[in-house]
Amino acid sequence: MVIRVLTLCIIMLLSATTFAVYNKILTERVDANFVDTWAALNETIVAYHYHPAYFQRCDFALNKLNYKSDKYRILFFGEYDEIKKMSNKYPEIVPFLPLKITVMEEGNYTLLIATPPIILSSLVKTNDERMTIFRWQEDIKSILKQVRRQFQLGG
Repeated sequence: MVIRVLTLCIIMLLSATTFAVYNKILTERVDANFVDTWAALNETIVAYHYHPAYFQRCDFALNKLNYKSDKYRILFFGEYDEIKKMSNKYPEIVPFLPLKITVMEEGNYTLLIATPPIILSSLVKTNDERMTIFRWQEDIKSILKQVRRQFQLGG
C-alpha cells in the first residue's frame, strides 16, 4: 500500500525538489467504495465554492507498473478567477494549478491524497496571496476530512 501511495504522489508532483521541503502529504482513508467517495468528493468541493475542472485517469501509467485497476483518478478543481490571477502573475506555479485531489481505491477503502498547496507560499510575493494559498490548504484538509466523515458510522 505504501508503494502505491508513493507512486501516486510521484504522478501528482511535477517538482520533487519543491515538495522535499514539505514532507506532509494530505491523506484521508474513506470507508466507502470508489464511486461513492468520488461522488461525495465532487459534492463537497462544490459546497466549498470550488468548481471541478476536469478529471484525469491514472490507470494507464499505473498499468505499466503492473497495477491493474481503473480506480485511480485525479480531480482538478478551483475557483476560476483566483486560479487565473495566480497563474498570470506567477507562471512558475502553473504546474501546480488547478488544485488537485487523487482518489484511489485500496481494498475496502478509498484513499484521498493531495499535495499540500502550502508548498507554493514561498513562490508568491504578497501576504494576501500567501493567505489565499493558506486558505486553499485549509480548505483541502477540511474537504478530505468531511468526505471521510460522511462514511463513518452514524456520519
